[in-house]
Amino acid sequence: MLGVLVLVYITAIFVPINPNEQQPGTRLSGDLAENQNPDWSFMKGRTKAYIETRSLYLIPHSITVSSWSQNGHLYVGCRDCDTKYWPTNVVRDPNIRIKIDDKIYQRRAVRLSDEERDEIIESDKSMPGMGLFRIDLR
Repeated sequence: MLGVLVLVYITAIFVPINPNEQQPGTRLSGDLAENQNPDWSFMKGRTKAYIETRSLYLIPHSITVSSWSQNGHLYVGCRDCDTKYWPTNVVRDPNIRIKIDDKIYQRRAVRLSDEERDEIIESDKSMPGMGLFRIDLR
């Protein structure tokens, strides 16, 4: 029985399973982008992306997110952040991998304060539970 558990754990760490909309995954599949510091202006509007974080048990946890570029920075929003696993993982280890257009970038996620978020989003609506992450170079 222990052997089966070890096999499942090792498989979860090393075998890529990409997320699919609401279904989370493990390690993201694909190759690292040659240019790890691109000009994000190629992104037009909101773009679907995938973020890979590390769980408490070191198993990769990946999810589908909405990302966008603004003033040369890459951002990822998070609704009801306090109820999700990935923001907690980022607090513990901000080193992430993000996949955009089949290219994987090794980055660092920085959660912005509510004031910083409001300046960037420029909304006149209250946004309780809304988190915003700036995706920086490692």
